[in-house]
Amino acid sequence: MKFHKQKLLSDALPQSIESFFTDEFTNYIIVKDGHIIAKQLEASFSSLVVSSLEGELDNPLYKDYKELLQYEDDAYTYNMNETTSGLLIHVPRNQVFSDTLHVFYVQEQPEMVNNTLIVLDENSEFRYFEYITNMSDGHFNFVSNCVVQENARIEYTALSKLTEKVAASLIRNSYVSRYGSSTHNIAEVNDSLTDSKTNIYLNEPYAAGTAKTVAITNHEQEARFRQLIQHNAPDTEGYIENYGVANNQSVLVFEGVGSIKKNMKRSVARQSNKGIVLGAKSRLDANPLLLIDEFDVVASHGAAIGKMDDEQLYYLMSRGITLKNAERLIISGFLSPVLKKLSSEELKEDFVLTVEHKTL
Repeated sequence: MKFHKQKLLSDALPQSIESFFTDEFTNYIIVKDGHIIAKQLEASFSSLVVSSLEGELDNPLYKDYKELLQYEDDAYTYNMNETTSGLLIHVPRNQVFSDTLHVFYVQEQPEMVNNTLIVLDENSEFRYFEYITNMSDGHFNFVSNCVVQENARIEYTALSKLTEKVAASLIRNSYVSRYGSSTHNIAEVNDSLTDSKTNIYLNEPYAAGTAKTVAITNHEQEARFRQLIQHNAPDTEGYIENYGVANNQSVLVFEGVGSIKKNMKRSVARQSNKGIVLGAKSRLDANPLLLIDEFDVVASHGAAIGKMDDEQLYYLMSRGITLKNAERLIISGFLSPVLKKLSSEELKEDFVLTVEHKTL
């Protein structure tokens, strides 16, 4: 990996997120163009190791996991060679963090190439929330790698809000060991051209992974989301859930892949896709795929894509609710899998307002 330090143009924040940082909002880090410009952590995080990537390239963790973190993808390779931003987060052995760490990634330079490594040692638990946004047009290349050791658990929640004049590549990988668990709750409400990949590798028996994605597109936006859960050991469980709303003339594509290798017996791979098409010229494609090389497994997939349910609308309107409010209620309920993961009222309000702006 090569790190290319960029100049910090200013320590200003986008007006859209300034309201988040109230006295009640705690446990956050703000990273802007590779610089940590604000950090507020309570005592409960005193044993957590968080540092800027710039000074950690010689950390033994990178050497220990160099082979594990190989991934064949042009955007990933570019990220590893042209990194301008990133964090190393190390959760020590036997440490359980009940509070959520919030990390905000802000781009002001024309290009941001961020690489974050999260390592959970044995028997640890960690809740992580990331918020991605920009202040200028350009390119955003984001990679995160999670290493989940034996009997460790991570709940990873992400919310991305990038403007229409940004091209975004977002790659999130997780490598799970014996009895470990990795849950990724991804909400992509960007206006940008978006290519998003979530990959969970279940590398040892009794590992579990869930990739849950919510995506909304509007105008002439194009966005593609690929989720892979790969079973590299027997007795593993993987779940893919996709929820999408396509509006106006936008194109939204989900590609979910559940892969069970030969001899990975008693593994479970399930997948579901649900979508609402709002625009007359919008398109929402769900392409669930199961790659099964073993007989002794449980595997299933399904997709339900269509317009907003007329019966639901009629029922709500018969109770005195206007059409717009009825549509708002249905969409909010549809996207609740991510909404309930947001840990502050400011973040919830921000998500709801963004959804309304993109869909109504």
